[in-house]
Amino acid sequence: MSNGDVELNSLSNGRKFSDGDGGEYVTVFENDDDDGYILEDQEEDLGLLDWDQYARIRRRQCCGVNCPDFGSLAPLWWYKLPKNRRRQLTAVLPALAFFVLLAVIVGFVFNSNQAPGSSDSNKGGGSGGYCSSSDSYVLPRDFVPIHYDVELDVNWNARSPELMAVAGTVSAYFGGNATSSGDAGDSIVHRDAGLTSCLALHAGANVKVTRAAVVTVDGKTISPSSRYVSEQEQLKLLFDEPLDPRRVHHVTLDFSYPLAESMRGFYRSSYRNSQNETHVLASTQFESTDARRAFPCFDEPNMKSTFDFKFNVRRLRSEVERAAREKDNFQVLFNTPLRQGGYRRNYDGDDAVDTYAFETTPRMSTYLVAFVIGDLVKQTKLIDGGRVTVSVWGTPEKGGDLSDALDSCVKILPAYEKLFGIPFPLKKLDLVAIPSFEAGAMENWGLITYRESSLLVNKDEASDFDVFWATVTVAHELAHMWFGNLVTMDWWNDLFLNEGFAEYVQYVGVTVAKPEYAADTLFPVITLQGAFYADSFPSSHPLHVPYEETLSTIEIDGLFDGITYDKGASVIRMLRAHMSEGESIFSDGLLSADPFIQGVRSYLKEYRYENAKSAQFWKAMAESTQSSKFSTIAEDMQSWIAMPNYPVLQAEWKTPPSQGQDGVLRLSQQPFLETGLGTCEDGPISESKWWLPYSYVTSGAPGSVERGILETCESGALQEIALGSQDEYVLFNPNQQGFYRVNYPDEMWVRLTKGIESGDLSSVDASLLLDDAYTLVDAKDLGVSTLLDLSFAASRRKPRQGVQSDYQAWRGVSQTFNGVEGKLEESACHSDFKALVSKAVSAAISAYGIVPSLTQSNAMEISGSFQHRLLVGLLFSLGVEFGDSQVEQLALQGFNGENKVHPNLRYPVYKATARSGLAGYNEVLSRYRVALDADEKEKLMWALGAVTDKDLIQKSLDLILTDDIESMDVRSFVARIAGSSLLGRQLAWKYLQDHFKAVYEKVNGSLDVTSSRLAKLVSAVCSAFSSDERLKELEVFYSKYSKWIPSKVFQKTEESIRTNKAWMERNEQDVCEWERKNRLN
Repeated sequence: MSNGDVELNSLSNGRKFSDGDGGEYVTVFENDDDDGYILEDQEEDLGLLDWDQYARIRRRQCCGVNCPDFGSLAPLWWYKLPKNRRRQLTAVLPALAFFVLLAVIVGFVFNSNQAPGSSDSNKGGGSGGYCSSSDSYVLPRDFVPIHYDVELDVNWNARSPELMAVAGTVSAYFGGNATSSGDAGDSIVHRDAGLTSCLALHAGANVKVTRAAVVTVDGKTISPSSRYVSEQEQLKLLFDEPLDPRRVHHVTLDFSYPLAESMRGFYRSSYRNSQNETHVLASTQFESTDARRAFPCFDEPNMKSTFDFKFNVRRLRSEVERAAREKDNFQVLFNTPLRQGGYRRNYDGDDAVDTYAFETTPRMSTYLVAFVIGDLVKQTKLIDGGRVTVSVWGTPEKGGDLSDALDSCVKILPAYEKLFGIPFPLKKLDLVAIPSFEAGAMENWGLITYRESSLLVNKDEASDFDVFWATVTVAHELAHMWFGNLVTMDWWNDLFLNEGFAEYVQYVGVTVAKPEYAADTLFPVITLQGAFYADSFPSSHPLHVPYEETLSTIEIDGLFDGITYDKGASVIRMLRAHMSEGESIFSDGLLSADPFIQGVRSYLKEYRYENAKSAQFWKAMAESTQSSKFSTIAEDMQSWIAMPNYPVLQAEWKTPPSQGQDGVLRLSQQPFLETGLGTCEDGPISESKWWLPYSYVTSGAPGSVERGILETCESGALQEIALGSQDEYVLFNPNQQGFYRVNYPDEMWVRLTKGIESGDLSSVDASLLLDDAYTLVDAKDLGVSTLLDLSFAASRRKPRQGVQSDYQAWRGVSQTFNGVEGKLEESACHSDFKALVSKAVSAAISAYGIVPSLTQSNAMEISGSFQHRLLVGLLFSLGVEFGDSQVEQLALQGFNGENKVHPNLRYPVYKATARSGLAGYNEVLSRYRVALDADEKEKLMWALGAVTDKDLIQKSLDLILTDDIESMDVRSFVARIAGSSLLGRQLAWKYLQDHFKAVYEKVNGSLDVTSSRLAKLVSAVCSAFSSDERLKELEVFYSKYSKWIPSKVFQKTEESIRTNKAWMERNEQDVCEWERKNRLN
């Protein structure tokens, strides 16, 4: 699934909203059985690679033999204790464990001596205990389906959508492989012996089950009673007599539910066409746990099945006949094509009933099932003469906006087949733009669904970044056809196996589809730097999350974040760079079968159509590589997968430069946290040390990349770096291939600052230095004056011939300017600092000749390369934000001018107009209300959210619960308001406090839905606060709504507020002094 939380993640970093890319800021935020994960992987080699075992079980000597460290089995609060206290407790625990074990043995002996039949008959060897309890989130494995037959009757009432409803029947079969006809066969899977008193499966709170029948292998039908556990959304079918699960052939349930506007499960959405007519589309969104809202099922990723679906869609006969006379665009789409002869029409009085029966799906998880019903048009191309039919679909008036995605798809899909060494296994692939879709996109196998702005490209309305982002999203979802669909993570705690890989591979896809974008140079600023921030707090989670922390829908939803996506991608990119010595992350090597790709191919082939754990991935990687130097890759990567956070590489003087000596640097590592650096400790297994592959270049040999690995807290003599002169600089992590930050001696920061300003350092490297410096200031490891020196030096970089763009450098400058200025909003020197920033921005706008270039032909058009056009949009937007008079005037003229404004400039034009006063605001609002293009409408909405006047902010807040703001846009709209000014943040927070339930109901469709969708919004709004008063308000808010806010989201927000408070106390005076000094220069 493509993370749609662009706005939320960009604001959760506690910085003021940065108008990158012309306003489109893109720092992307956004099972086991009851025995537990740890005990599953104790087989030979797998036991060594199990990340839970690594993270939470360390080996100690007990009576001369290896035994588990029982203290490390404690929950996460254990690790928050001081280490000396943990050591004291650990010394006691083995003795305690001995007495517990003795008690268990005594109890076992006592129970084994009881008379046969004296135990409770409701507690058979199966899941009897489960049947009588209600606190298990995970289903028992007594019944594991291998095939579903699902038939849905859809009452399609376009005139009265609120009356639309679904009735259906589902049969889940337990046994051998099902045939293509849907027959589950007579072969039974032999599960553990024992009787059970119930059959448990999932059914959403919206689903009303009206009948249930359990059919045994000998044809006997059992009519069970039932009990619904709402907290787990589980339906338990209770048997009068205990039953052997091996004797059950299938279960059948009848059910019904209204087709509501909820954006989860099977839901309807409405949209307007150019004649202002309202139309209805119905679609699905099942990830992570919402297939159960469409049909009762075993809704867990490791309970894969095949599926046969049939739809009976009832429409008014008169509407069907009218549509046929004009042009009937009514479609029913599913994961697979229609069966041969699978469509027929019958008439029932005034109704026409269309039946659609689809081919059997591959074996897959329930969250990948999808269907779409409504009026749609398509563009189609064939791959390999028809081996795969690729179609891109949109609502009828969007038919002209489908070609860009289609062209990208037919280039990317064959490239992925080559990269992974496995052909795409389905006959067809549909990409569908949905008018109301909450996520960016969803990788349903064979039927990928997208938000319109993430797929459609109107060449007259789309900015360069709009086109780029649509291509990224297409590439991301196509990567899931292998990572996630063909091979699926076993449980949600390994979600990074799906999302991290797709996030990395999407840059491969974009490079294939549009090589002129140089997408590999955008990875650091779009993905990696967002990952750094997401993983910078004590409340961060590791990539492989402890299983026990993923046993609720709220906690699972919380995993769709910047750590899972962006850190996952960044660590994978770092590993590939290490295994290919940096070559394969660049465009000319993206499809090469390097050692990393060889391991990926082995993994995909071994586990295709199955589930896999991260331990199995690393095992496949280690076994498939030809070179012995990668044989320990699984052990090497343990710290990156099982531990949260990341290191900062400290480059310090061993021998400072002095007369006659150029200086020698030595290296060390420390855990990085925004709240302050941790302490590294060496040892066989350390909680504070990483296997760290690093690289560096020097100004004396800028084309020669040196590499090394730091496996201990400090480097030895062989890893010391002797400089060649007293002016030479060393740059670590060039092109930001590694997932670590770097700090330097003060004198080296001065040399690097000169390299940034002169242009000797690349745009990407300038950006990484700015990003590192910004967060090192947060962590109290660098003075704020160094950060300000860097950022203003970078703002003075001159345009250079033969260089693609300084877009990355200016993105870093923009984030620093906006971030520091936002922190100072209540400071006495705020206006002076903002004036200094405005001067620097205006100087750059002048140096690039932006205003003359936009006015020379009386048309606000942009020429040049892709990244140069992004840079022009960024600088223009900064001109509006920081008050460049020429840019502001040009922006206000552009809104109502005769000439069309280039799409890269439209958001700042709309923002300037909305901020100009009530009349301008109303003009933007009026244009927003009639806009039909998704990208254009989004820019206008963001402009309405970017106002800074109190009355206008309140006017925007008043739109939230009206029809003007669609439910899918509520979060990004409120986040934009909060991110545009301190006043906006204060008013948005008050609005959430006063209207949270109403907003929750609008976003989720109902209060009975368990969702963490608004949790990130709360974090985005509050993370930039810096007072104890706001902290107390947040704590009260969390105690009131904790069932909808994951604890880690709350903890991270709390930590961010404290960090901001400490930042101001430590740096405000220094910033003001720096401003006064530089204002006079």
